[in-house]
Amino acid sequence: MTEIRLSYSENRSVLASWTENRNLADRSRLGGWQRTLDGYAVREVAILLVLGLLAAGLTAITASPIRLPGHAILRGTLPMILGLSLVPRRGAGTVMSVGALLGFALSLPLGGARLPVAAACGLAFLGPALDVVTANVRATGWQLYLRFAAAGLVANLASFAVRMAAGGSGSGRGPGSGTGMGWPVALVSFALFGIAAGIVCGAIWFRTKPRTATDSP
Repeated sequence: MTEIRLSYSENRSVLASWTENRNLADRSRLGGWQRTLDGYAVREVAILLVLGLLAAGLTAITASPIRLPGHAILRGTLPMILGLSLVPRRGAGTVMSVGALLGFALSLPLGGARLPVAAACGLAFLGPALDVVTANVRATGWQLYLRFAAAGLVANLASFAVRMAAGGSGSGRGPGSGTGMGWPVALVSFALFGIAAGIVCGAIWFRTKPRTATDSP
């Protein structure tokens, strides 16, 4: 019985260290969830992992009317920032990136060589980048959206770097192949899509001002 109590106590200590990001919770358009320590941590991790899997699935979609390099981050960022809005905890982004990588790993038998490795790398960077830019955030107004834009930029530049490494710097095999673009133009396209993804998705799930007691969720 003593050993069980010690194990439970240690478990509570671990969960307590997964602290809520109060500033994100106050700006969530979903109103934030009233939560206690017991019974919520496992559920929240499950939600984050599912959203990471969803981000991987959406990013892996190859059929798209947009034919510009780097646009795939638009689909992956939406569920990732949704996760921060639903579960505004420090480290939530990293948990979603783990879920996304798990999703890509599970799709290996189906995707084979067509698996979007660069997109997977982008999602792997996106979650930790979101955690970094929102840690101890005191941003007001559009500053929060700009922080999301910075995370999107970092993630898409990482994706671009992987595309360059995989395709080489020669013409016809780099990130802009198939679009008639050279790699410098493709780099700008990746950067702009990363910034746009952060701003647009951030604006969808978060407000510029903290909620007040009179605001509805």
